[in-house]
Amino acid sequence: MATNPLSGAEYLLEGIRLIARPGLRRFVVIPLAVNILIFSAAIALGVRLFEHFLATLDARLPSWLGWLDWILWPMFVLVLLVVVFNLFALVANLIASPFNSLLAEKVERMLTGRPLDQGSSFASVIAESLPTLIDEIKKLLYAVVLAIPFLLLLFVPVVGQILWFLYIAWVLAVQYSDYPMGNHGMKFREMRRRLGRQRGMSLGFGASAAMLSMVPVVNFILMPSAVAGATAMWVRELKGANHYQGATQSRVATRWVLLVIDHLSGRIGGEVLAGPHAGRSLDQVPTEDLVEMLETCYASDPESAEALEVYLDRERGRKTAESPRRRHAEIPHSPIEQMQPEEARAILGIGPDAGPQEVRGAHRRLIQRLHPDRGGSDYLAAKINEAKQVLLG
Repeated sequence: MATNPLSGAEYLLEGIRLIARPGLRRFVVIPLAVNILIFSAAIALGVRLFEHFLATLDARLPSWLGWLDWILWPMFVLVLLVVVFNLFALVANLIASPFNSLLAEKVERMLTGRPLDQGSSFASVIAESLPTLIDEIKKLLYAVVLAIPFLLLLFVPVVGQILWFLYIAWVLAVQYSDYPMGNHGMKFREMRRRLGRQRGMSLGFGASAAMLSMVPVVNFILMPSAVAGATAMWVRELKGANHYQGATQSRVATRWVLLVIDHLSGRIGGEVLAGPHAGRSLDQVPTEDLVEMLETCYASDPESAEALEVYLDRERGRKTAESPRRRHAEIPHSPIEQMQPEEARAILGIGPDAGPQEVRGAHRRLIQRLHPDRGGSDYLAAKINEAKQVLLG
């Protein structure tokens, strides 16, 4: 599990990349467009009222004080810019809050390839606007109550300011993680407990959000980016890595093991599916136990042996020469099943709606990373090629 602060910051950056994808942009564009319309109308009204104020002022002041207009207009524009930059992000967050649960659901579906048990729609967003705003008020009350001791500590030089920033980071992590977790009916207390188990990652995520909120203009996209990033963090870290399947991961399953390959880092993880360690993450099983499992697979399941060899080689640094027991292993008499399209999509890390161009693109990216000539393995390369053939006929 990723528990260091940098991993939390990486999830926020991934959120920025995610909201730029087709299908997710509307969750940024619609609230932003509404916000722009509101502020445009407010600015126009403010300018008109200020013009009326100046006209009234000019009528009451002597004509030789007309030069005051040249001072008051720049002051008005400066105040207006300060107010807009400080209120724009706040109002945008309030407008976007009813959309955030739906955004989290869409991001999770994009990452996992599976819909949630209870889907949402834009109609349901409107119907749930009031409960969503009530939840926002609850989170606000939690933040206010928690802030009291940290406000008192602000009088302590240096230490107080550091603790206050950590408080802000924690509150932001809680606020944005509530959307993907709330979609699964998770209670507020359980949500905080899960974040607390990976406090370093959570604080890193919140601290990055806090720093981004201080950057003018960029902070306009903070909320959707943070919701998308928190959803990715939930799917991969807080919900459990074994549930994750998406555009940056491939899954190769055999009878004994499930390999999960991260496209970005090249790291291989996974789960034991059979034997005394069934249900455990591969990372949690000692190397000597995996070697013992490998011996069993040599005799009973050559494909599982090949998959396990790949993991031991890449992640444990244990080179395994081709074993005579695997090479001459007795192949089961049952016919070899052809790879199914669902398995092929899992191997390439693509969704059910991926077209031929996406299949070829995913195959090209994976084969470049996992080809034997580039430090990959014959087994994985063969699986990737077979997946492409199955999906393209």
